[in-house]
Amino acid sequence: MNAKAQFVLRRLGRSAVVIVGILLMNFLLLHLAPGDVVSVLAGESGGADEGYLQQLRASFGLDRPLPLQFIDYSFGLMRLDLGWSFRNSMPVSALILGRLPATLLLTGFALGIAIVLGIVLGVAASRRPNSIVDNVISVFSLIAYATPMFWLGLMLVVLFSLKLGWLPTSGFSTIGADLPHFEAALDVARHAALPVMTLALFY
Repeated sequence: MNAKAQFVLRRLGRSAVVIVGILLMNFLLLHLAPGDVVSVLAGESGGADEGYLQQLRASFGLDRPLPLQFIDYSFGLMRLDLGWSFRNSMPVSALILGRLPATLLLTGFALGIAIVLGIVLGVAASRRPNSIVDNVISVFSLIAYATPMFWLGLMLVVLFSLKLGWLPTSGFSTIGADLPHFEAALDVARHAALPVMTLALFY
C-alpha cells in the first residue's frame, strides 16, 4: 500500500472516531440530564401513575439497555431518521423540513447583505487608515458584533414596529391575506426585514 492510500485511510479512520465520539457525546448528554422525555410528558399532562410511565418508556424504547439505545440512535441517524418529536407528535425530519424554507430565506438574505455591507465598509475603512471614517466603521462593527442578537432584535422591534409602526413584530407573512405574487413577496420581505437586519448586523 502506497503512502497516499495510507494517508487517506488514516484520515478516514480519524474522521470515523470523531463522528462516533460526537454521536456518543450527544447521546450521553441527553441521558445524563435529570429525568427523561416520559417524565417531561407526564409533568406537562399533570402526572401519571408508574405503570403508565413504564408503558410509555417501553413504547419509546427507553427501557432497553443504553448500548442498544445508542446503536438504534446511530443507525437511525445514518438513515436520516432523526426520531420522533413527542411535543409536536410528528417526525423530527418533517418538523425541520417544514421550517427549512424560512430558515434558508432568512440566513441567505442576511449573509448576502452582510457580505456586501462588509465589503463596502471594509474598502471605505481601508482607503483612509486611522481616519474618522475608519474609526467610526471599526467601532460600529465591534458594537454590532458584541451586542447580543436577542437584545438587538428586541430593540429593532421596539423601534421599527412599536414606535414607528413600519414593520410587523413577528411571523413569516400576514395570516389570511390572499395577495397576488408581487404583493405577497413584498409582505414576506416586510416580515423578514427585522430578523434579516439583526443577523446581518451581527455577521
